[in-house]
Amino acid sequence: MSRRSVSIILIVGLLGGLAWYSAFLAANRIYQVDECQNIYMARVLATGQTSDFFTNGSLFLLGPLSWLTSTLKQSENIFAAARLLFLGLFWLNLFLVALIAGKRIRSIEGMIALAGAATLAPLWDYGFEVRHDNLILTGILLIWWLVRVRPMGAPSYLGAGAITVALLFIAVKSVVYVLPLALAVLLFPPPGHQRSRLQLALAWIGGAIASLLVIRLCYGTGGKWDIYLSVFHGVAKYSAGAEGSVRFGPWYTLSRLPAQMPLVVALSFAAVIAVVVEVVRRGRAAFTWNGNLPEVLLAAGAMAGLFLNPAPFTYNVLHLVPYLFLLVFSYGRNLWQELQTKPILWPAVGCIVLLGHLVPFGLSVKRHADYRNYRQTAFMRLAEDLTRPTTDAVYDGIGMVPTRRSIHFNWYLHSLNIRNFLSGSAPSVREMLAAQPAAVLIRSYRTDWLTQEDQEFIQSRYVPLSDDFWVLGRELPAGGGDVEIVHPGRYCIAPMGTATNSVCSVDGAVSADKPVALAIGIHRIETQSSQRLRIYWVGPKLDRVPPIGGGDRHKLFVNGY
Repeated sequence: MSRRSVSIILIVGLLGGLAWYSAFLAANRIYQVDECQNIYMARVLATGQTSDFFTNGSLFLLGPLSWLTSTLKQSENIFAAARLLFLGLFWLNLFLVALIAGKRIRSIEGMIALAGAATLAPLWDYGFEVRHDNLILTGILLIWWLVRVRPMGAPSYLGAGAITVALLFIAVKSVVYVLPLALAVLLFPPPGHQRSRLQLALAWIGGAIASLLVIRLCYGTGGKWDIYLSVFHGVAKYSAGAEGSVRFGPWYTLSRLPAQMPLVVALSFAAVIAVVVEVVRRGRAAFTWNGNLPEVLLAAGAMAGLFLNPAPFTYNVLHLVPYLFLLVFSYGRNLWQELQTKPILWPAVGCIVLLGHLVPFGLSVKRHADYRNYRQTAFMRLAEDLTRPTTDAVYDGIGMVPTRRSIHFNWYLHSLNIRNFLSGSAPSVREMLAAQPAAVLIRSYRTDWLTQEDQEFIQSRYVPLSDDFWVLGRELPAGGGDVEIVHPGRYCIAPMGTATNSVCSVDGAVSADKPVALAIGIHRIETQSSQRLRIYWVGPKLDRVPPIGGGDRHKLFVNGY
């Protein structure tokens, strides 16, 4: 068997294993708060509740994501389908990176490029999550492929213009990445297009206008354009109070890269130094589309976007890592041409790739299997079992149960808006819960941000079934007492501690060992025993809530692990 055949078998086997592992993680890995927020906002748009709940009119939330949230009836299925959709986008982005780096996927160079792209550990952290950054990456990679790799003249620029406008509607933040790129390709078109700068610019403008018209028509269906404008204004107004609330440098985000992909980081520095030396040596003659300077500038633009971002959370590496890989692959191609004449160095190169790239990748992505979403999906099912879609609200400040209504227009808690709740510029959570009591309240690290007054209010109206899952109810002293019911429905009355049953009366009538339907108001619950009682919400169909374990609200969502 030839060396080429062995190489192909190894690469195909590696890619097959990675495809399986990515599908496993997409289905089972812990959901992030941003994913829940995005899915909930898509649901709000899909169900026409934009006047009731805060959302975002981004193009990213319309289309397949919005359709999934309105078609599927269980939150667990919505999240699974959304992850599957973005798993496809994840592999599309990997194929685009490989197509740009290796020119042809079916070539040995293209397969090596795909294997390299598929082993970029930071992309596994966020690449199949339900977030707009992955769509932005797709758009930029397509533009780069059309203009840099596959120059076709006017068709390439027509597509680049259309994609640029679409990205601006997918997320406003994309302007930081696409406008500099658009200016660069318009002012300095690659020579392979064989058209004048004016012709290419006109094609780009034509694509941009066509994209704008199509998007306008899409938004116009069902009045979505008015929703987009009103929601866009609402986003600006809602976020104004959060200005300056979160502002930090990108150093922590960047500090993760050397451990996750040390070889790529090292070769990136080497490639940049080589380009700088070339520019110093040749001067203006070095400013050409030949060589690695374009990839250096692409990566530099992404790095500048990271520094301009006032809150460069770790998921922003999605806008840097692929471009570093493109730079490294182009630089490595030149190194390989020299190494081919020195086969004595091949074992050393293989060890460097193994220890400097594949081993760090394996160690990095292995940890994802330790963070599972089983408790999150269990809470989704339980919250739905405990509530009706039309009458019972669920509150978590995150949106992990999109099939249920929340309590207020300002339904979600975020580091960018928490100051609004703390300063009083937005209604407090206790005011929201008083006006619209949630039957189920799911706690996490974000609810810990609430004021002490909010925490005391929650403890006065809710009882914990676990540290992270609370329902309406109250714990009563020995002998019972008065209970105020703020939301009508079925409640269970159960003894606290190890006792299994306790005879009690509700408003003077003997209560059997079954849930009772209680209306809004004060109810007297009494028992002859000295056993303390707990009354808690069980919703429309449950008699008891199954054991859900102690839990830890700080581990229900884990960011940046």
